[in-house]
Amino acid sequence: MSFRRARRRSRWPLVVIVFSVFGLCGTLSAWYAYETDERVHFRVEEWRAQVWDALYQPADTVPTPVIVFTTLAKQPVTATLPPTPTSEAVATATATLPGPTATPEPTATPTPSPTPLPPRVMLTGFRHEYQKFNNCGPASLAVNLSYWGWQGTQADTARVLKPNQDDKNVSPIEMYNYITTLGFEGYIRVNGDVETLKRFIAAGYPVLVEKGFQCLPGEERCSGWFGHYSVFKGYDDARREFYMEDTFRGPNLALSYEETLTNWRAFNYLYMVIYPNTPEHDAAVEALLGPAVIDLEQNYRDALKRAQDEVYTLSGQDQAFAWFNIGTNLHWLRDYAGAARAYDEARLIGLPRRMLWYQFGPYRAYYYSGRYQDVYDLATFAIESSPKPGLEEAFYWRGLALEAFGQRDRAIEDYRQALMWNPADAEARGALTRLGVAP
Repeated sequence: MSFRRARRRSRWPLVVIVFSVFGLCGTLSAWYAYETDERVHFRVEEWRAQVWDALYQPADTVPTPVIVFTTLAKQPVTATLPPTPTSEAVATATATLPGPTATPEPTATPTPSPTPLPPRVMLTGFRHEYQKFNNCGPASLAVNLSYWGWQGTQADTARVLKPNQDDKNVSPIEMYNYITTLGFEGYIRVNGDVETLKRFIAAGYPVLVEKGFQCLPGEERCSGWFGHYSVFKGYDDARREFYMEDTFRGPNLALSYEETLTNWRAFNYLYMVIYPNTPEHDAAVEALLGPAVIDLEQNYRDALKRAQDEVYTLSGQDQAFAWFNIGTNLHWLRDYAGAARAYDEARLIGLPRRMLWYQFGPYRAYYYSGRYQDVYDLATFAIESSPKPGLEEAFYWRGLALEAFGQRDRAIEDYRQALMWNPADAEARGALTRLGVAP
């Protein structure tokens, strides 16, 4: 009897070992699937986000402005201030918020082509890729470059642009700096419109557009509002549609002219034209842009006038985006106080909670207006709006706000966090160097 009990007891270590082995194998298999199968990866991250949202219940919109400002604010850190605005920039930016005009002037647009555009154009030769998790920017750039014969993939672009997969945003300027290392050139401009896209497509140049993206009800791997890149490659005037290479929804995706403008508004109608770096392409693209768009300051002035007109013709979130664009254009024209007031209007109407994953004008405008509490609150909100706060820009600007409050150690911690999410962040590295500490 004691022998039987001894034998029964002796089976348990074997059972534990067997289950441990199978458990380990299962865990390794699950981890392998998570790392290699995009469908599994997307589902796990979507589930993680849903659980996080349920636990923390973040607000649906960006916080409203601070009414009573802190008395602890000090002067901005001198080393980070931009150049003093020129008298011309100050005169044209206008510190006051816009008012309705009796006879609104039309928004300035690039010089049109001398001959009428064809009613339908479809560019071909793209190598479509569906984006991997959180990889819209690198994937869209790879698709765009494939048109010009580049043989790389989103793995190649992401390796440079996004070494940390959880980094939430790849900016157009990061893309531009990267393509110049590959033998390409490009223009990043705002204030695009339907004719802008058609003109470039008809001339054989696809256009990379950054715009808002609203997930459809029940759409797999997607919820809420995001910023998103798409490569515009065709149009049809009869159907009033553009055609895109979209790394999330697929190739040959159609979007009406009206929907394009509505979605585009959230990003100040920003577009990027990429082309091989040759004198012939330079001349062709510059002719398509026209001198008013090549002049970056004039481009922002024209975008500002358009946004000023829109705030009096739109309502709801569209109006909030128009106010946001006023702020963005004013802050690039170095009217930080006027920009801050415009951003206030946008925040009071309501902006999507992910807005500050992609655009950082409010940080600059509030910081250089001495409104450090707003910088701190907005950056903290952006960081806490996701279970994986891959927003080096938010950590950097929060660090500056903390410095302004005299919180040097906490600022250093945020600068280091910025470098953790993006080791190439020159601003955060520069801030640490200025403070005399190691990254």
